[in-house]
Amino acid sequence: MDRTLDPPAPQPAPQPALPLVLDGDTDIILGRDFSHPPALVWRGLTKPVLIRQWMGIEGCPMTQCEMDLRPGGAFRFEWAGADGSSFFFHGPILTVDAPRRMTHVEHFSQDPSYRTECTTDLVAWGEGTRMTLTMRYATAEARAAAIASGMTDGMAETYGKLEALLAG
Repeated sequence: MDRTLDPPAPQPAPQPALPLVLDGDTDIILGRDFSHPPALVWRGLTKPVLIRQWMGIEGCPMTQCEMDLRPGGAFRFEWAGADGSSFFFHGPILTVDAPRRMTHVEHFSQDPSYRTECTTDLVAWGEGTRMTLTMRYATAEARAAAIASGMTDGMAETYGKLEALLAG
């Protein structure tokens, strides 16, 4: 009797990035599939010793990386610019549901009016994780400026560094 095993069910392949979705006047929703389980991706997103290894811009070393990961806590990520100046993002952490969801507010040192509420959701996806990041800007103009700055291209590269770090 000839027995053939059914092939395993296909798993979603990790993708470098998901399409950018504009929602309403102020929201950007983007995603990234990682080939690692949610708990490991969560560590990469929330542990300063790991964040320092993947977040940032080439030629601008991260000089400060702090995260008090609890509702009411705060974060601060600072970099040295190539010209000797510094810039940073900082803000309060609003919600934490490890390893599934975190919401925080970002303020940018170079623009006092910059305020973005960011919610990161991690969901098991096949053998990996699908991350969805929802960024809510204060105004439609602020969202348009963020898109025009190339911010989403930089994020795709940065999350690629996180994927490589978690694989190593």
